[in-house]
Amino acid sequence: MNQPDARDLLVTARDTLLTHLLPALPKGLHYQGRMVASAMLIASRELAQAADCAEVERQALEALLAQHGQAATGLEQARALLARRIRQGAYDQDPTRLLAALRAINRAQLSISNPKVLAHD
Repeated sequence: MNQPDARDLLVTARDTLLTHLLPALPKGLHYQGRMVASAMLIASRELAQAADCAEVERQALEALLAQHGQAATGLEQARALLARRIRQGAYDQDPTRLLAALRAINRAQLSISNPKVLAHD
């Protein structure tokens, strides 16, 4: 593996932006500079956690579909099958497992896009 990797490069670039470039920018561009820094941080988390996040989703959807004797060949198909089951009312009587699965998926996604929200949970 090459060092530094993409995540390291993003973290270093973000640090440089915040430490050296942002103070040199006109005040009117500070908000945009912080937005770029935030996007870089999200991208670095995505690089580090995307596979784990997808695995959480895959396992959650697989478990939901298995309850109805269904299996998917991939994540996209699993999403489509689950959407169909929801439209058919399969979870109307007892949405407990569906909601737990969706919460797990959402938490995994939030750990990338907005982990501060999880701290208030």
